Amino acid sequence: MKIVPKILSISLVVALAACGNSTQQDVDKAASDRAAGVAKAQQGAQPAIDAANRDVAKAQQDGSAKVADARTDANREVDKAVEKQTKEQAKADYDVALAQAEGDLKVSLEKCQMEALSTRSACERDAETTHDRHIDAAKVKLDLIDKAG
Repeated sequence: MKIVPKILSISLVVALAACGNSTQQDVDKAASDRAAGVAKAQQGAQPAIDAANRDVAKAQQDGSAKVADARTDANREVDKAVEKQTKEQAKADYDVALAQAEGDLKVSLEKCQMEALSTRSACERDAETTHDRHIDAAKVKLDLIDKAG
């Protein structure tokens, strides 16, 4: 019974040795088959690569368009905010000018009370005229801002 394992071992060694005997022709054929397989795979993959490149180009173009639209929208929003701020500032300036004109009128009228009776009326008219000019100037500024927006 010890002979059977020895025969099997020898047969296995001979079979393995036969497998290892490649010729240069076998190597060249394997290399040629490999090159042909790679070329075929590249040729088969080319339509998918071309489609992917077109998809990338379209995505980049769409992305650029979306960025441009977003910038336009952002600029529009900024312009609206600036216009609103300008109008609010003009209204605040108008309110300040009115308060200042009213305060100046009160001070002027008080000063007129210290004048002689003969000049007091003229002083009060001058104070009222100055007050009206300041109010009119403030209204003109406010109207200009409103019309510009």
